[in-house]
Amino acid sequence: MTPHLSCRPIWGTEQICPPPHPKTPPRPDFRAATNGKKIMLDALRKTASGWIGMGLMGLLVVSFAVWGIADIFRGYGSSAVATVGSQEIDVAAYQREISNETRRLSQRYGQPITPQIAQQLGVNQSALGRLIGLAALNGGAEDLGLAVSDKKVAHNIMTDPELQNTFGKFDKRNFELALSRANISEEAFIKDRRDYLIRNQLIGVIGNGVHAPDAMVDAIATFQKETRDATYLVLPPSLAGNVADPDEKELEAYYQKISAKFQKPETRSFSIMQLTPDAVAETISISEDDLKTAFEQQKASFNTPEKRDVIQITFDTNEDAAAAVAKLRSGTPVEDVVKARGLTMDDVNLGLVSKAQMLSPAIGDAAFSLEPGQVSDPVKGPLGTVVLKVTKVEPGVTKSFDDVKDKLRKTLAMQRAREEIYNIQNSIEDDRAGGMSFRDVAEKNGLTIQSIKGVTKDGKTRDGKDVDLPDLPDLLKTVYEYGPDEQIPPRDNGKSGYYWVHVDQQTDAAIPPLKDVRSQVVSDWKDQQRKNKLDALAQKLAERGNKGESFDKIASEFDRSVLVQKGIQRYARSDTFSRIAVTRLFATPKGRFTYGPVMVGDSMLVMQVKDIHKPQLAADSDEYKKLKADIKDSIASDMIGTMVAGLQEKMGVSVNQRLVQQVTGTPSQ
Repeated sequence: MTPHLSCRPIWGTEQICPPPHPKTPPRPDFRAATNGKKIMLDALRKTASGWIGMGLMGLLVVSFAVWGIADIFRGYGSSAVATVGSQEIDVAAYQREISNETRRLSQRYGQPITPQIAQQLGVNQSALGRLIGLAALNGGAEDLGLAVSDKKVAHNIMTDPELQNTFGKFDKRNFELALSRANISEEAFIKDRRDYLIRNQLIGVIGNGVHAPDAMVDAIATFQKETRDATYLVLPPSLAGNVADPDEKELEAYYQKISAKFQKPETRSFSIMQLTPDAVAETISISEDDLKTAFEQQKASFNTPEKRDVIQITFDTNEDAAAAVAKLRSGTPVEDVVKARGLTMDDVNLGLVSKAQMLSPAIGDAAFSLEPGQVSDPVKGPLGTVVLKVTKVEPGVTKSFDDVKDKLRKTLAMQRAREEIYNIQNSIEDDRAGGMSFRDVAEKNGLTIQSIKGVTKDGKTRDGKDVDLPDLPDLLKTVYEYGPDEQIPPRDNGKSGYYWVHVDQQTDAAIPPLKDVRSQVVSDWKDQQRKNKLDALAQKLAERGNKGESFDKIASEFDRSVLVQKGIQRYARSDTFSRIAVTRLFATPKGRFTYGPVMVGDSMLVMQVKDIHKPQLAADSDEYKKLKADIKDSIASDMIGTMVAGLQEKMGVSVNQRLVQQVTGTPSQ
């Protein structure tokens, strides 16, 4: 079934309309058992905390006048990985889509998904296909003259629950952080949201007119809920008997068929040198005069200011403030004075604050001249006359030059190292351009070389063991982009420095000769022969059962018992009944025999269908209603898929295979 194109999230924290799980049972041709839950195309990442509401509405509307229509599918000449009619998909959009889907898969499987694994899972192809489908819908909507106002787009963003906190407020800072995490600009996001709203008009026309016929719902419900009772016989591998070793010709023929299983992957051996601020800082001396100058310039940052726990009560007039002072100084509890003002202690307690944090210099001077427990005279402030009471004093801490000079020395050395590191990097590049060897460059600059031997693209040895690699961005990607002895540009090490890598040796993927893996190949061949013999035995016994022989009589020949399993579900999983066995069981009429493998282990099952149960779902049940809604969504999804295919055929689709290969590092399929 073509996935509903309105299900794609803009940056994909959650898995929206996921592909079937690898072990999901096959679905009937009439689209049974679809989960069908559709979530809006541009569902945003969840954010938190609040911001100003309607003020941002105006900003968003005004922004359109500044940016215009920032089309993320706008033409960039050779940077378009694909075109659909006049719509172009640029490299940034493609890379972002690959990254988003890889992130969704990582969340789904609960572990990081490497680019290599993502490629094997077809992420690159599915990401491009999805963008092509969206571009086709955009083009179709454009041809129909569909549009949406700036104000509606802004309102949609402002009121999106995924961008609101518990108070229902939009947080611009979190919005910007989310955009940064997703590596998408605000302009591109707003364009994406506009496209969604326009596409939704086109999609809605189809979806709103779809109806799931009751007859179809009843048939699918019955199909899904059907269960079967079966009797079965377990045939263990031991019944296959002994298997003699193959002769040489048989073994060679078998190895030719399965030799790819034993292929050793390509490996690379390489050397790394790093230039880090820490290493450079160790070579830098800071004079005593420089330290003292820096100390004087930064003295305030080393000191901790005095802080006080202050109660501040605001009054409208000096007279009211003076009356309150008199009461407080005569012993009236501060809580009573605060309560008389219609306030609570939370309203007047400033907490532990420094002098600089006070509302005005005059109020700060007054508060920091009091002793603990003292009440101030009325003080004129910018918001009225205040009365202050200090309940606690936390003394400040002043550090001397000797207290901080060691820390200051490291700080200054790191600052100068960061400035110097660029010059050193340029000097290294000049030496390399002049023909100096990798090791000579390292020796000249006092850099240590780390050598790594025989690593696959996945960071393992040929035997599948993990290799202890330094934590450097794109290390293996860089290693596999270049050949032995090619000069590789410096890379950012993610720590304000650089690293260089040199490919020392490349060992191509190779299938080992039979003599090197002979014992394993013989073992595999014998295992396969046992499976074949056991499969043939199970098939023969099922045929005997279908000819009328008693199941108990068949089982007694092997000194085994016939077992019973009731209520087997079409999509259930168990250690006994494999997916193949269950599929065959549900394809077999009542009273007839079939066979299939167990779920866990190498045994085979001979099965007889004893009874078939086809319960009916009540039309007013929640399960029936949900199924009907899912079928409706599935039909709508198929119709939308058909429309998209038609739009693509009408507009024409062109894929820049060379650019796709450059982006993904592998040929496009």
